Amino acid sequence: MKIKFLGTAAAEAFPAMFCDCEQCVKARKLGGKNIRTRSQTLIDDELFIDYPSDTYYHIIKHKINLLDIKSVLITHIHDDHFYPNDLNWMARGFSCPPSDWHGITVYGSRDIEQPLADIAANSQGYLRCESNPVFKPFKVGDYVVTALKATHGTENPYIYVIEKENKTLFYAQDTGLLPEETWEYLKDSGFYFDAVVMDCTAGTTDIAYSAHMGLPRNIKTRDMLFEYGLADENTKFILNHFSHNGGDAVYDDFSPIAEKNGFIASFEGLKIEI
Repeated sequence: MKIKFLGTAAAEAFPAMFCDCEQCVKARKLGGKNIRTRSQTLIDDELFIDYPSDTYYHIIKHKINLLDIKSVLITHIHDDHFYPNDLNWMARGFSCPPSDWHGITVYGSRDIEQPLADIAANSQGYLRCESNPVFKPFKVGDYVVTALKATHGTENPYIYVIEKENKTLFYAQDTGLLPEETWEYLKDSGFYFDAVVMDCTAGTTDIAYSAHMGLPRNIKTRDMLFEYGLADENTKFILNHFSHNGGDAVYDDFSPIAEKNGFIASFEGLKIEI
């Protein structure tokens, strides 16, 4: 399984658009890996996790043909992760895909159904929507996917376990510490995670806000994964979804701290293979 990080920031991006804080100024000056767009990840060149407003920029920067994308997993409907307006361009008059194009299926909670209904109806049959409940594995092409409950606001936020060919990815982004229901499911699941992607919005700090993590919560979550036999020293742990409000969040500052603690700090274009 090939994992490529296309966007690695929280909602306001990094540096934030209207911000002159110390971290944003530093990120602008340094450029390169310190510049972060809204969160999106690509699996095996065919499966997106999330569809933010920066998708068009991502496909141009990373030379991705959207006609190769078969499926999209939506974690939740905040618009830095779910920007359905851009799917309108499948409509007749705006696009001319080949007649045998497979189209795209978007998966998520029931929250995606209403926003996608009219778009799908006008998509020439190319856009499909499928909502799935938590804790019930479902097929996405060659993958087996299980949606789990996240801690993130009042809508229905999901995190995902993605399995393919005896490899398993745990994608736990845009969540705080995992809810008890999710831990209870995981303890009895029999999963072993080859890679874990975790939310690190708060950088090196811990925050009172329950909907995200920082490094202290990442360490606590990793310890619990170890305790329950879900991961071990061979598991790759990648931290993602950074905000300028987090401690030491500029990539050049955070990366050595992450490495010292046994984590990989994401950057845009990072490729991980499991």
